Amino acid sequence: MDTTQKIIIFCFLLQGVCCRDFNISLPEKIQALSGSCVVIKCRFEINETYDKDLTERAAGVWYKDTHDKSSSPVFNSSASTQNSFIKGNITGQLNYKDCTTVFYDVTSNHSGQYFFRIEGEGGLKWTFTKSNTSVVVIESPVNPQVVLYVNEQELQDQQEVLEGRSVSLRCSADDLCSSPPATLTWSSTARIPHSESSKLQELIISDLNFTAAQRHHRVTFTCSISYQLQDNNKTAHSSITLHVQYAPQILNSSCNIGNVNVCFCEVDGNPSPVVEWHLSGRLVSNSSNMFISEERLSNTSLRSFISLDQSLTQTSTLLCVSKNTHGNESLQLLPSSTRLSFSFMLIGVAVVLLVTLISVIIYLRKERGKLQQTKQEESAKGSGQNADKENEGDSLYATVSSVEDATANPDIHRQKSIIYSSIDFKNYKAESEEVESVSCLHADYAVVQRDSGGAAEAESLVREFSRSTEAQVKQASC
Repeated sequence: MDTTQKIIIFCFLLQGVCCRDFNISLPEKIQALSGSCVVIKCRFEINETYDKDLTERAAGVWYKDTHDKSSSPVFNSSASTQNSFIKGNITGQLNYKDCTTVFYDVTSNHSGQYFFRIEGEGGLKWTFTKSNTSVVVIESPVNPQVVLYVNEQELQDQQEVLEGRSVSLRCSADDLCSSPPATLTWSSTARIPHSESSKLQELIISDLNFTAAQRHHRVTFTCSISYQLQDNNKTAHSSITLHVQYAPQILNSSCNIGNVNVCFCEVDGNPSPVVEWHLSGRLVSNSSNMFISEERLSNTSLRSFISLDQSLTQTSTLLCVSKNTHGNESLQLLPSSTRLSFSFMLIGVAVVLLVTLISVIIYLRKERGKLQQTKQEESAKGSGQNADKENEGDSLYATVSSVEDATANPDIHRQKSIIYSSIDFKNYKAESEEVESVSCLHADYAVVQRDSGGAAEAESLVREFSRSTEAQVKQASC
């Protein structure tokens, strides 16, 4: 752009600023829901000579389908709204050249072309005839728009998504005037993830974000917009069906063993997979001793059968292989890996049970030995305590004999056994002062004759020893 052009543009802009004229800015078309409201955004300019006439007492007037001053206006901000064709309010400040207006409880009769007129003090009376806005009142809300985004890129006319990709479904609708405001909600046959709502200019938006998975294949997501009106609620819906591509999976398989082995393999994938049969690593097809057939279950799944002679599988392995553009999966059917695994599992369980049983037996035997040993020790300890208790007492006499008496009386040697006993004076309570004055006593040994023939001699010996002991106690000093 040369200097001349810049000067021309600058002068034009300067003229527009310095020499203002009447002008208005209105939306070309506005939709309104019957029973709700409509907002007309409006701004205007006036000739600078009338600036002093634009005060707070200025009024805004709306005409419908005509701008003839002879016709009656449908709304006048300075008049009572009860007598107006339409109820409304100018929310903008006219002295700041803001003529934004709200009309309430619109019906189909309110559809049409609307012209604005400003009336201020003095000579400011002007109808903007060159521009108008078209108000269209609809009975039902417009369906929202649903768009699919994959990895933040919009997919147009395509709903194919690869499993594992980040998916976003965006629902948007025109923010029509209503009180309370319209709401967007999601529904689906699958579990709905958390949605995020926002507002962008004249639109209300709700985003549904998730990671594409096999369970989302052929799932329909529906976005609904709802308006709460005085008479009733009005809603509109839009839906999108998601198609998720994923690697094949083997869902089910089985074999019937006999002279002719019949096996089948059921697979699923998107795109629909193909099934191959491998015998000992070699791809096989229909022949004289084997037959292969398929049964289509759905758009993404099928069941494949193979019949082959038993002699072919005695020393061979049979594999089912499923493939599509996103991967493959295989499963061995013969010999049955499941049966082998089950057998090994049973053997393992039996070994564990046997080891556990042996450990329990050894433990019980050890505990039994400890219990018996404890009982023996307690029995021996109890016997010793009983013997001690029997030896304790207050007796002051015993069947005893001194060594000299035993020598003097040779008949004593005829006993078969000898019992030695000691006399304990610790617990003896003396009946005479003579015994209490004795500081120590000596102990003698008693010889007891157990046979019947020596009973009288033993008794006599005891009496003699007792008298001898009493005399010695009186005379003894330690």
